[in-house]
Amino acid sequence: MPLRYFAEWIAAMQALGKQHVLDAVDSAVRRFLPDYHNLRLGPDEGTLVIDRHGATLAVRQLSHGERGILAVVLDLTRWLGEANPGLADPAGEASAVVLIDEIDLHLHPKWQRQIARKLMETFPRCQFIATTHSPQVIGEVEHDRIQIITEDGVYSPPQSFGIDSNRVLEEIMEADPRTRTVLDLLAQIKSEIDGEAFEPARKSLKRLIAKVGEDDPEVTRIRTLLEFLDDQ
Repeated sequence: MPLRYFAEWIAAMQALGKQHVLDAVDSAVRRFLPDYHNLRLGPDEGTLVIDRHGATLAVRQLSHGERGILAVVLDLTRWLGEANPGLADPAGEASAVVLIDEIDLHLHPKWQRQIARKLMETFPRCQFIATTHSPQVIGEVEHDRIQIITEDGVYSPPQSFGIDSNRVLEEIMEADPRTRTVLDLLAQIKSEIDGEAFEPARKSLKRLIAKVGEDDPEVTRIRTLLEFLDDQ
Protein backbone atom coordinates (compact mmCIF):
# COMPACT_ATOMS: atom_id res chain seq x y z
CA MET A 1 0.00 0.00 0.00
CA PRO A 2 1.42 3.49 -0.87
CA LEU A 3 3.00 5.31 2.06
CA ARG A 4 0.95 8.38 1.11
CA TYR A 5 -2.10 6.43 2.27
CA PHE A 6 -0.51 6.01 5.69
CA ALA A 7 0.13 9.75 5.92
CA GLU A 8 -3.60 10.28 5.41
CA TRP A 9 -4.38 7.59 7.99
CA ILE A 10 -2.01 9.12 10.57
CA ALA A 11 -3.63 12.52 10.00
CA ALA A 12 -7.04 10.93 10.58
CA MET A 13 -5.86 9.26 13.82
CA GLN A 14 -4.55 12.61 15.06
CA ALA A 15 -7.83 14.32 14.20
CA LEU A 16 -9.77 11.64 16.10
CA GLY A 17 -7.50 11.94 19.12
CA LYS A 18 -6.32 8.32 18.92
CA GLN A 19 -2.79 8.95 20.13
CA HIS A 20 -2.53 5.47 21.66
CA VAL A 21 -2.82 3.97 18.16
CA LEU A 22 -0.01 6.20 16.89
CA ASP A 23 2.08 5.29 19.95
CA ALA A 24 1.54 1.63 19.10
CA VAL A 25 2.71 2.29 15.54
CA ASP A 26 5.87 4.01 16.77
CA SER A 27 6.50 1.15 19.20
CA ALA A 28 6.16 -1.39 16.38
CA VAL A 29 8.51 0.60 14.16
CA ARG A 30 11.09 0.77 16.98
CA ARG A 31 10.92 -2.98 17.53
CA PHE A 32 11.27 -3.72 13.82
CA LEU A 33 13.70 -0.94 12.88
CA PRO A 34 15.63 -0.08 16.07
CA ASP A 35 17.52 2.80 14.43
CA TYR A 36 14.30 4.56 13.45
CA HIS A 37 11.66 6.26 15.58
CA ASN A 38 9.15 9.11 15.75
CA LEU A 39 7.36 8.48 12.47
CA ARG A 40 5.15 11.48 11.80
CA LEU A 41 3.59 13.69 9.18
CA GLY A 42 6.02 15.69 7.05
CA PRO A 43 5.86 19.40 6.25
CA ASP A 44 4.29 18.74 2.86
CA GLU A 45 0.82 17.26 2.47
CA GLY A 46 0.81 13.48 2.14
CA THR A 47 4.43 13.02 3.26
CA LEU A 48 5.99 11.19 6.21
CA VAL A 49 9.27 11.80 8.03
CA ILE A 50 11.15 9.67 10.54
CA ASP A 51 14.16 10.19 12.83
CA ARG A 52 17.36 8.18 12.58
CA HIS A 53 20.48 8.80 14.70
CA GLY A 54 19.35 12.34 15.46
CA ALA A 55 18.60 13.26 11.84
CA THR A 56 15.16 13.64 10.31
CA LEU A 57 14.64 11.87 6.99
CA ALA A 58 11.78 11.93 4.56
CA VAL A 59 10.44 8.39 4.29
CA ARG A 60 10.82 8.64 0.52
CA GLN A 61 14.61 8.87 1.11
CA LEU A 62 14.70 5.37 2.57
CA SER A 63 15.68 2.44 0.40
CA HIS A 64 12.97 0.57 -1.50
CA GLY A 65 13.39 -2.35 0.91
CA GLU A 66 13.16 -0.14 4.01
CA ARG A 67 10.03 1.54 2.66
CA GLY A 68 8.55 -1.87 1.95
CA ILE A 69 9.30 -3.05 5.48
CA LEU A 70 7.86 0.14 6.93
CA ALA A 71 4.70 -0.31 4.87
CA VAL A 72 4.27 -3.88 6.19
CA VAL A 73 4.67 -2.72 9.79
CA LEU A 74 2.28 0.19 9.34
CA ASP A 75 -0.35 -1.77 7.45
CA LEU A 76 -0.35 -4.70 9.87
CA THR A 77 -0.40 -2.45 12.95
CA ARG A 78 -3.24 -0.44 11.43
CA TRP A 79 -5.35 -3.54 10.75
CA LEU A 80 -4.65 -5.01 14.18
CA GLY A 81 -5.54 -1.70 15.81
CA GLU A 82 -8.83 -1.39 13.90
CA ALA A 83 -9.77 -5.00 14.71
CA ASN A 84 -8.85 -4.60 18.40
CA PRO A 85 -9.69 -1.01 19.39
CA GLY A 86 -9.45 -1.80 23.10
CA LEU A 87 -5.81 -2.84 23.02
CA ALA A 88 -3.14 -0.32 24.02
CA ASP A 89 -0.50 -2.04 21.86
CA PRO A 90 -2.20 -3.95 19.03
CA ALA A 91 1.12 -4.94 17.44
CA GLY A 92 2.30 -6.62 20.61
CA GLU A 93 -1.02 -7.90 21.95
CA ALA A 94 -3.36 -8.72 19.06
CA SER A 95 -3.66 -12.18 17.49
CA ALA A 96 -4.04 -12.78 13.76
CA VAL A 97 -3.06 -15.05 10.88
CA VAL A 98 -1.03 -13.09 8.32
CA LEU A 99 -0.31 -14.25 4.76
CA ILE A 100 2.71 -12.74 2.95
CA ASP A 101 3.61 -13.68 -0.62
CA GLU A 102 7.35 -13.58 -1.46
CA ILE A 103 8.45 -12.18 1.89
CA ASP A 104 11.98 -11.53 0.55
CA LEU A 105 10.83 -9.37 -2.38
CA HIS A 106 13.04 -6.26 -2.88
CA LEU A 107 14.92 -6.92 0.37
CA HIS A 108 18.70 -6.74 0.69
CA PRO A 109 20.13 -10.15 1.75
CA LYS A 110 20.90 -8.65 5.19
CA TRP A 111 17.20 -7.88 5.66
CA GLN A 112 16.21 -11.24 4.23
CA ARG A 113 18.07 -12.81 7.15
CA GLN A 114 16.20 -10.66 9.67
CA ILE A 115 12.68 -10.39 8.28
CA ALA A 116 11.17 -13.57 9.75
CA ARG A 117 12.61 -13.04 13.23
CA LYS A 118 11.68 -9.34 13.24
CA LEU A 119 8.08 -10.09 12.30
CA MET A 120 7.75 -12.66 15.08
CA GLU A 121 9.34 -10.30 17.63
CA THR A 122 7.26 -7.28 16.59
CA PHE A 123 3.96 -9.17 16.31
CA PRO A 124 4.47 -12.03 18.81
CA ARG A 125 0.84 -13.20 18.90
CA CYS A 126 0.45 -13.39 15.11
CA GLN A 127 0.97 -16.48 12.99
CA PHE A 128 2.77 -15.72 9.73
CA ILE A 129 2.42 -17.85 6.63
CA ALA A 130 4.86 -16.68 3.96
CA THR A 131 6.30 -17.86 0.68
CA THR A 132 9.96 -17.35 -0.24
CA HIS A 133 12.67 -18.43 -2.66
CA SER A 134 15.44 -16.93 -0.54
CA PRO A 135 18.09 -19.16 1.08
CA GLN A 136 18.75 -16.31 3.54
CA VAL A 137 15.16 -16.45 4.79
CA ILE A 138 15.14 -20.25 4.96
CA GLY A 139 18.39 -20.33 6.92
CA GLU A 140 16.81 -18.23 9.68
CA VAL A 141 13.74 -20.42 10.24
CA GLU A 142 13.52 -23.72 12.14
CA HIS A 143 13.07 -26.71 9.84
CA ASP A 144 9.72 -27.77 11.29
CA ARG A 145 8.27 -24.37 10.35
CA ILE A 146 9.19 -24.81 6.68
CA GLN A 147 7.04 -26.60 4.15
CA ILE A 148 8.65 -27.46 0.81
CA ILE A 149 6.02 -27.89 -1.92
CA THR A 150 6.95 -30.13 -4.84
CA GLU A 151 5.17 -32.23 -7.45
CA ASP A 152 5.64 -35.23 -5.14
CA GLY A 153 4.08 -33.64 -2.09
CA VAL A 154 4.81 -31.37 0.88
CA TYR A 155 7.58 -31.97 3.41
CA SER A 156 9.87 -30.25 5.91
CA PRO A 157 13.64 -30.33 5.40
CA PRO A 158 15.71 -32.19 8.02
CA GLN A 159 17.69 -29.03 8.78
CA SER A 160 17.45 -25.33 7.98
CA PHE A 161 18.08 -22.95 10.88
CA GLY A 162 21.67 -21.75 11.08
CA ILE A 163 23.00 -23.52 7.99
CA ASP A 164 24.76 -21.38 5.39
CA SER A 165 23.14 -20.21 2.17
CA ASN A 166 25.17 -22.58 -0.02
CA ARG A 167 23.88 -25.58 1.92
CA VAL A 168 20.32 -24.26 1.72
CA LEU A 169 20.66 -23.89 -2.05
CA GLU A 170 22.17 -27.32 -2.52
CA GLU A 171 20.41 -29.46 0.09
CA ILE A 172 16.98 -27.82 0.44
CA MET A 173 16.36 -25.94 -2.80
CA GLU A 174 18.21 -28.41 -5.04
CA ALA A 175 20.07 -25.59 -6.78
CA ASP A 176 23.75 -25.32 -7.65
CA PRO A 177 25.67 -23.29 -5.04
CA ARG A 178 27.99 -21.90 -7.73
CA THR A 179 27.80 -20.95 -11.38
CA ARG A 180 28.10 -23.92 -13.74
CA THR A 181 31.39 -22.63 -15.22
CA VAL A 182 33.07 -22.74 -11.82
CA LEU A 183 31.54 -26.11 -10.94
CA ASP A 184 32.87 -27.58 -14.19
CA LEU A 185 36.32 -26.18 -13.49
CA LEU A 186 36.31 -27.62 -9.96
CA ALA A 187 35.32 -31.01 -11.36
CA GLN A 188 38.14 -30.78 -13.89
CA ILE A 189 40.72 -29.98 -11.19
CA LYS A 190 39.49 -32.90 -9.08
CA SER A 191 39.79 -35.22 -12.06
CA GLU A 192 43.32 -33.99 -12.82
CA ILE A 193 44.44 -34.45 -9.21
CA ASP A 194 42.86 -37.90 -9.01
CA GLY A 195 44.76 -38.81 -12.18
CA GLU A 196 47.98 -37.36 -10.73
CA ALA A 197 48.11 -34.76 -13.53
CA PHE A 198 49.42 -32.16 -11.12
CA GLU A 199 50.81 -29.67 -13.64
CA PRO A 200 47.52 -29.41 -15.56
CA ALA A 201 45.79 -29.11 -12.18
CA ARG A 202 47.99 -26.11 -11.31
CA LYS A 203 47.11 -24.45 -14.61
CA SER A 204 43.43 -25.11 -13.99
CA LEU A 205 43.85 -23.67 -10.50
CA LYS A 206 45.15 -20.43 -12.02
CA ARG A 207 42.06 -20.26 -14.18
CA LEU A 208 39.90 -20.83 -11.10
CA ILE A 209 41.70 -18.04 -9.22
CA ALA A 210 41.05 -15.68 -12.13
CA LYS A 211 37.32 -16.34 -11.73
CA VAL A 212 36.79 -16.54 -7.95
CA GLY A 213 39.86 -14.86 -6.41
CA GLU A 214 42.73 -15.96 -4.19
CA ASP A 215 40.71 -16.11 -0.98
CA ASP A 216 38.02 -18.52 -2.12
CA PRO A 217 37.88 -21.56 0.24
CA GLU A 218 38.11 -23.99 -2.69
CA VAL A 219 41.24 -22.25 -3.97
CA THR A 220 42.83 -22.58 -0.53
CA ARG A 221 41.84 -26.23 -0.27
CA ILE A 222 43.19 -27.16 -3.72
CA ARG A 223 46.42 -25.23 -3.24
CA THR A 224 47.00 -26.90 0.12
CA LEU A 225 46.31 -30.32 -1.39
CA LEU A 226 48.73 -29.74 -4.27
CA GLU A 227 51.43 -28.56 -1.87
CA PHE A 228 50.90 -31.66 0.27
CA LEU A 229 51.14 -33.96 -2.79
CA ASP A 230 54.34 -32.20 -3.89
CA ASP A 231 55.95 -33.20 -0.58
CA GLN A 232 55.11 -36.86 -0.95
